Amino acid sequence: MGSVEAIDAAAGTAESTVDPELLDRVTGSMAELLPRVLKREVTGLTSDTRLFTELGLSSASTLELLLELEDELEIQIDVEEIDQNDLETVGTLAAYIAAHTVADE
Repeated sequence: MGSVEAIDAAAGTAESTVDPELLDRVTGSMAELLPRVLKREVTGLTSDTRLFTELGLSSASTLELLLELEDELEIQIDVEEIDQNDLETVGTLAAYIAAHTVADE
């Protein structure tokens, strides 16, 4: 996957510590879950793919994606501090999630 470097770069800007293994898992899961959430095929997905303008994600589908990621990865995403910049691209969202999760116990 050629987008890993760009996601790593986005992760480097996160304020919290990013778990590289979780970042890879989040990225892979997003590629798998976005077509299901959007109910259509998603091709050419990279870390720079814009969630709202390119993929057409809405507030409701963003919430659905976050819930699906929590189930798929068995994590809890801390959404208290998420802002619009974190939702800009696949890479920024993956970096946010990798830095703001608590493993399910």
